[in-house]
Amino acid sequence: MALLKVDNLNPYLDDLIELLCDAVDSGAPIGFLPPMSESEAKAYWLAINADLQDNVRQVLLVREDDKVVGSVQITMSPKANALHRCDVEKLMVHTQAREHGLGSMLMQGVERVAASMQRQLLMLEVRSDDIAHDMYVNMGYIPFGEVPGYTRSANGMLHNATFFYKEIETTHEVFS
Repeated sequence: MALLKVDNLNPYLDDLIELLCDAVDSGAPIGFLPPMSESEAKAYWLAINADLQDNVRQVLLVREDDKVVGSVQITMSPKANALHRCDVEKLMVHTQAREHGLGSMLMQGVERVAASMQRQLLMLEVRSDDIAHDMYVNMGYIPFGEVPGYTRSANGMLHNATFFYKEIETTHEVFS
């Protein structure tokens, strides 16, 4: 298994489309509702790749047997008074690769990349009833609020979301 920080998504596009479709269609609360079409997933990843090229986002992947099985994104704040923080977004692990610690591996990578970019504060939100909620708590992320009815699932049910932060020490490590 390999954790990669990538600077171009094109070589991984087919795997990323499959990963996003799998995540959305299995009910992952990552901003989309099922069913996810391949064309919608491709358009999403092409837009993310543009952000990646503009250096406003970082993307980490986990590959196993030459296939992308997990992904997470880091979005940097462009605000002059917020250059010390970033948002963690769209943590996904393929349903066939879950329960092997890949979510934690991706989040450890997020922390290393953010620290190397001199970001001291990580922010994220997760559906309060999602399995990732406990992973974030166990990794030292601090919940600071819950918003009722923040997201909607495919069946129309509203779900609460918990907002987290974590302060980290910056490094001079080069993560590639």
